[in-house]
Amino acid sequence: MTIFSRSAYLSFAFILISLTWIHAQTKLTDKDVQEIQSKAKGNITELENLMNFVTFNAASTTEIQSVIERSYTASSNNHLFFNRKVVIEDDLTPGFNKDNTKDLEADKYLNTLDVYYEKTSEPSIHLTNVQVSNVKKKDYLYVKVVFDSKFDSKFKKSSVAYTTKQRMAVIRADKIGYSWQTRIIGITFYDPFKPITSTENDVVVINTNPYADEKQPDLSYEKGEIKPAYTTEQRPFNIGVKVGVASSVWVGDVGNNYELGGRLGGVAGIYMRYYGKRYSHIGLGMDMLYVAKGATVTTQSSGIKTDFQLNYVEVPVFVNIFILGKDRFKPYINLGYAPAFLLSASSKRSNASESLDQTDYFQSYDGNVILGLGFDFKASRRNRMTVDMRFDLGTSNILNTKYRFLFVNDNQISQGAFSLSVGYAFGL
Repeated sequence: MTIFSRSAYLSFAFILISLTWIHAQTKLTDKDVQEIQSKAKGNITELENLMNFVTFNAASTTEIQSVIERSYTASSNNHLFFNRKVVIEDDLTPGFNKDNTKDLEADKYLNTLDVYYEKTSEPSIHLTNVQVSNVKKKDYLYVKVVFDSKFDSKFKKSSVAYTTKQRMAVIRADKIGYSWQTRIIGITFYDPFKPITSTENDVVVINTNPYADEKQPDLSYEKGEIKPAYTTEQRPFNIGVKVGVASSVWVGDVGNNYELGGRLGGVAGIYMRYYGKRYSHIGLGMDMLYVAKGATVTTQSSGIKTDFQLNYVEVPVFVNIFILGKDRFKPYINLGYAPAFLLSASSKRSNASESLDQTDYFQSYDGNVILGLGFDFKASRRNRMTVDMRFDLGTSNILNTKYRFLFVNDNQISQGAFSLSVGYAFGL
């Protein structure tokens, strides 16, 4: 055998062995494929949250720049792009499409979004209808992910409105230890003439599930895994302060010589809310309030009015049923119960200069059923405001039966109130 033929033979053998090795390395289990595809979908959700954070009008410049930098920093927990040089075809300029665009590196793309996209208080960028290709291989493993991109706001340098575009992200997969890590390595306009359903460069999948033909559980990406640095959703637990007014009345048989009238008092205290998941229609609440209630009693024969003031600490516990699920504005209905603990009671007649202590004449506890309506507003990125209108319907006799009011025929008086308050809560 000549030297030439021996060298050719060895070269051919090396190439054959290399191709065999590469083919062996591109075999994945179905579990590997499911994990890669699931995490690739998650990358699109992270991208949506990142873009909405950058365009959120309550985020500071420092916060935005920090989040942008972390998105392409390998040591960051929020590492989304493979590096800062990842190329993204420009869809920020309205009118650009797959036939007319320009390339921007990831950091330039995000900074352009920050500077030229009109900021909003609500998420205005929506990446939907996400579809993932089979796992493919060239020099590395990757998937192609197609999604619809919709911008609700506007570009400051153009009067042209945005339209929904189909985009495609190429996402690289690397196995780190026992799990797969996925990072975006490019984003382009999607070309339907090059569908992601193509089997070109597909890897071989080894089926490890004997029941593969049966319906499998949904392994789609769970939003709970998203890093909180990109999210703009409300904080589920809020605590705040509220102030307002309460108009209270007494109900009972007082005979013909007396007339019951309403009394205006104050409301002040702290309140807590648990909103549950974003856009949830159910919330829980508890208040701790000082409430001044009471009534006026007019003696018909003399015309003298007596003002009764009853000071309570109330601890309402209730359910908020939100009529709309929008984060920015949530009308709600209140249903609950309010235990009330008497602090003091006094009376003052219209022809007297001093008040009399009447605490002993009233029960130390009163229970109220709550029915109400309110409006919950998003005040800032974390904080919320409420306007609350509430009826308290008394369920018990407020009079101490050891004593008898001369103007009450059956010694039975119940108390009701309508209150209007405004609150400001801080998200925790």
